Amino acid sequence: MASSALSDHDDNGSSDRRYITAKKTTNAIVHSGFIVAGVVTVILGPLLPVLIARWSMSDERAGLFFTLQFCGNLLGIISLGSLISRRGYGQTLGIGFTFIALGIAALNLGSEILCLTATAGFGYGLGLVLSATNLWVAEAAAARRAPALTILNLTWGIGAITCPVLVMLAQRGHWLGALLFSVAGLSLLHALALVSMDVEPRSQGSATGRTLPKAPSDGRKTALFGALFFLYCGTESAIGGWAAALAKRIGTNTGNLWELAPMFFWAGLLIGRALGPFVLHRATERTVLFLGLTLAGASNTALLWLANMSGAAICLIGAGLGFACIFPLLVSSLTEHYGKRARSVGSIVFALASLGGATIPWLVGFTSSRVGSLRAGLVVPLTACVFILILLPLLGTSTSSSLQRS
Repeated sequence: MASSALSDHDDNGSSDRRYITAKKTTNAIVHSGFIVAGVVTVILGPLLPVLIARWSMSDERAGLFFTLQFCGNLLGIISLGSLISRRGYGQTLGIGFTFIALGIAALNLGSEILCLTATAGFGYGLGLVLSATNLWVAEAAAARRAPALTILNLTWGIGAITCPVLVMLAQRGHWLGALLFSVAGLSLLHALALVSMDVEPRSQGSATGRTLPKAPSDGRKTALFGALFFLYCGTESAIGGWAAALAKRIGTNTGNLWELAPMFFWAGLLIGRALGPFVLHRATERTVLFLGLTLAGASNTALLWLANMSGAAICLIGAGLGFACIFPLLVSSLTEHYGKRARSVGSIVFALASLGGATIPWLVGFTSSRVGSLRAGLVVPLTACVFILILLPLLGTSTSSSLQRS
């Protein structure tokens, strides 16, 4: 009897060790894949001048690339819940990376129509990969989900901030086609790796030793999460997207430094996400959310009054630092509240986040055109920050912050 019990104990220990090893391998693949996803997310920006020159496109026609990427992204998010429930995380991520690989590779084609279609294709893949990866990490990390999500989104930022440099070097060296095929090849390798592995996370209940709170049956909480994601993603996109235009209009003595303005914002975001796990170990999630949004709002407010590039750079870094942990913490709260139901609810919430990313930057431009001042347009993301601060208390008290420090 004793030897049988010892054998069972050894089997369980061996099983746990295999699970831990597999989880580490999966984590490495998922995080490296998120760097690739960061590159692909922003690749249209630095590629656009090349595409415009290739077919002598008008700005209006070239804008279709962004529209089709957004539409594909939205379609991917909408299909996310059903794909995860039927096929699991591994195959869902594999499908997403396959679409990314095919779409990016097809940008080398000589047909304008095929390249526009390819943009919708890799947009669909991004919709699956970005959303599913955040949900997977939130489930797999259990009580440590907030720092884990912050690190995950740090890897995305590394890809996003590296992409323009890679494209610039590829253009100068005349190996842009090779770069696109390399990104496509890396995406395909990640797809093959993920579909061949069992990546399904263990239940959170067993991982944390507690039962997740039951989500309410009404849609009020879902609407609240949807509003928060809509406002936050729109605000981040608006400030990051309009930073260069604002810097260019601040003064005539900035030379070409205005082109670097978005880099200050993304640098602040990266630094904040790198520091996020250490901050979250010492402060509650709610405190980090409120202080981050307050810093971002204050930096946005200062942008409305500053008249020099150096001050604008400091404000953009401050805004990036303030926003750094907001998205990971919102995903953490979503998963904590809904548990595995976040897989289906996430389709709604992430779709609204994508709509926010398309709507609020447009509202900045609309307001700027009507009033005749981009500074007036930037009141839009500031107002969104205020609304987020008003809505946050309705989420209730987070239960994970104490667990993180235990």
